[in-house]
Amino acid sequence: METKLAAVAAELVARTEPGWDYLTLRATSEFGFTSRRVTSGPSDNDVRVRQLKSLVALGADGPVVFEMRVEPDGAFTALLTEGIQQQDSLLPPTYSVVFEPRPRHVIPPYERTEVTSTGPLAAVEAELGVPLPAEVHELYLSGVTEFGDHTLLPADEILTVRRERLDDEESFFSHSCDDWAEPVPYTGPRDAVQLVGFHPLWVPIVRYPSGVTLCVDLAPGPRGRVGQVIVASLNCNPLELLAESVTEWHRSPEHPDRPWMRAHYSAEDHDVDVIAEVSQRFQTLRELGLYDLGDADLGPLASLADLRELKVSGGRLRLGGLADLPLERLHVTATETEIPALERLTSLTVSGARVELPTLPKLRVLDVSGAEVDVESLPQVDHLTLNAEQWRRCAVRPAAATLTGERSLAQALDWAESLGVALPRRVVSGRP
Repeated sequence: METKLAAVAAELVARTEPGWDYLTLRATSEFGFTSRRVTSGPSDNDVRVRQLKSLVALGADGPVVFEMRVEPDGAFTALLTEGIQQQDSLLPPTYSVVFEPRPRHVIPPYERTEVTSTGPLAAVEAELGVPLPAEVHELYLSGVTEFGDHTLLPADEILTVRRERLDDEESFFSHSCDDWAEPVPYTGPRDAVQLVGFHPLWVPIVRYPSGVTLCVDLAPGPRGRVGQVIVASLNCNPLELLAESVTEWHRSPEHPDRPWMRAHYSAEDHDVDVIAEVSQRFQTLRELGLYDLGDADLGPLASLADLRELKVSGGRLRLGGLADLPLERLHVTATETEIPALERLTSLTVSGARVELPTLPKLRVLDVSGAEVDVESLPQVDHLTLNAEQWRRCAVRPAAATLTGERSLAQALDWAESLGVALPRRVVSGRP
């Protein structure tokens, strides 16, 4: 390890313009992927350095999180660890620790029944423990495999594709706390489809080359229909409701028109009342950002009946009129604000203001590190972000935690240990 760190220090010195007292490199390297930030001296001034190829070799055998001080002659001292997420795109960095990995969406178990049927889908029903609609059986018995540009998935591949999608969903979100409450983008009537990445009772019948799957939904939302046809969310592709049944989709297998998904406005760039403009212009907006508002009442946004994510910044922001919206994510930066009792809210970030939290029954992710808040009465959540002073007074022990405002990796490790997680520490010194 000393040799690899010496190579990093040597490359850093060689690629940095002279005139500095010392450099601080904060970096993470893991199996060919790297992130890093270099600053000069005790300041937050960034040093522009081209890609450090030596960082890739450092994490070739596993994840390495480290902080290194490098002198002009190449002499270095580095603290190395693992098991902590260091977000070095911010200064001071943020540090996160996952104590209890969890998926972003917890899907409750469903009641299985013994399904006995014949035909090509018998094995699928037997594994699911739920019967498929008769029209799906008829489709697979018809011998038809082509629908325009769509090719029906062979019956003996359905369970394989289903398992792959379930595994992808579980592995992608189980060891990161960044996206636990990230809403799944969705186009369709509200509450028709369960808003998850992939559900065990979504039965793939078409797989596109991109990996996106078209499914028969056997576990619809409260306003949906068993047997409706959906496109499962994948990467940037939203979850879509295509048709109420396979028969309806079979007649017209085209995607419906998508409603507006997102809009972002800065009040400083517009001469009009952006709140009034947005509330009058859009009807099916899912995501909205409004910035530099000054003092404002956001009540007119209550007309956006499908709004699920809202980011706002300004002075005194009044949000009380939004209590009935289906908001899932809310990010507020204000000098003064109040948070309404949003029944669906899963993620909340508040900065700049004194805030009192109402009852938020579905809240999973909370960031009040930039706000004034009664730390002693915070709700139990899965992922909690606080600053160092707040953590010292907080009794909540979430499944994942993030520390803000701390410049030192060593002190971040002390913080993790105070929460019950002792992470490895290794100090390495040397010179090229």
